[in-house]
Amino acid sequence: MSNQEFSGKQSLNVKDCFFKVLSGSANGILIGVLPAAVMKYIIQYSGIGTTEWGANFSAILTLFTSMIPFLIGMAVAMNFKMKVLDTGVVALATMVASNSILWGTTKVGATHPITGKVLPAAKTVYMAAGAGDVINAMLVSAIAVFVIWLVSRYLNGFGSVAIVLSPILIGGGVGLIGKEIAPSVGKITALIGDMVESFTKLAPVPMAILIAIAFSVIVITPVSTVGIALAINLSGIAAGAGAVGVVATTIVLLINSWSVNKKGTTVAIFLGAMKGMMPAIFKKPTTLIPFMFAGALSGIPVALFNVQGTPVTAGFGYIGMVSPLQSMIKDASIPSSVMNHYISPMVALIVWVIVPLLAALLAQFIFSKMLKLYQPSDLKQEL
Repeated sequence: MSNQEFSGKQSLNVKDCFFKVLSGSANGILIGVLPAAVMKYIIQYSGIGTTEWGANFSAILTLFTSMIPFLIGMAVAMNFKMKVLDTGVVALATMVASNSILWGTTKVGATHPITGKVLPAAKTVYMAAGAGDVINAMLVSAIAVFVIWLVSRYLNGFGSVAIVLSPILIGGGVGLIGKEIAPSVGKITALIGDMVESFTKLAPVPMAILIAIAFSVIVITPVSTVGIALAINLSGIAAGAGAVGVVATTIVLLINSWSVNKKGTTVAIFLGAMKGMMPAIFKKPTTLIPFMFAGALSGIPVALFNVQGTPVTAGFGYIGMVSPLQSMIKDASIPSSVMNHYISPMVALIVWVIVPLLAALLAQFIFSKMLKLYQPSDLKQEL
């Protein structure tokens, strides 16, 4: 597709659409997840959360998580350069279909969960329920884009009554379709997550290594590690391995970037801008080897020390220190089925700093100095 405004006059390229949906989903997920994840422990241990405004601030940031499907729909639509109306329609359809907001009817005499008052009559209530099904959100956003393209191509976008018909027919219709397919998509998502968890329990060391390798590569591709982790509900040792894979790639990049890039670029990498290195890495694919090597070695202590995480923390690594802190600090809000073991600060230092650093230095020595598969200059990139 061209860079002009989205319309039915354009042709839809499957590959182009796939990456636009993927990229938009990654942006939406990060906007929704990062604020609460980064501020969680700052609010908890600074005393901010004990004040009324601090508690409200924390609740607002947490509520962002339930807006992830809406943000995915919005970001996907913006990637297709849609008008305001169409952007809103895609966002709304994605939101209502992804189970991040649930609704139901209370019984007569039930207690209102906020006010504590007894309800005199049956009432429809809406509740925020986390990020919902991310994979369904991605599917629904793609369906909404396609339907808007069809309507624009064959019905001229509903013409002058678009402001009325588009939200009702496209937003409501696609939202309803998404709601209908949500249980089936959820079963597939749960199955993938259960398979990863069962394999991790059967063979923790090999699985930790494989997951760490996978995330060490995914983090420098257009695909979001946070999105993948949320989509397949990665938790426990699998989440810990994913996060340490991200850390391994971060350290390899830092070692190389320090000598060839501006210091601002190196700082940006540490703060999470690894994807900005994609142009340099894809020009020299052999630079992927040290990431995978360091990730593999870093994944071993994750299994040995039973380092765990949650679907939210699995794709972060050093960003906001989210993954290391979550592995150490017990959180009563996280059920034991998701995370049931926490490590000491000393073990955390070994897992999150010492082993990945030694693995990265060894990778640098073997693949750069000995085998000369790449040089630090190959990773020169301005961010």
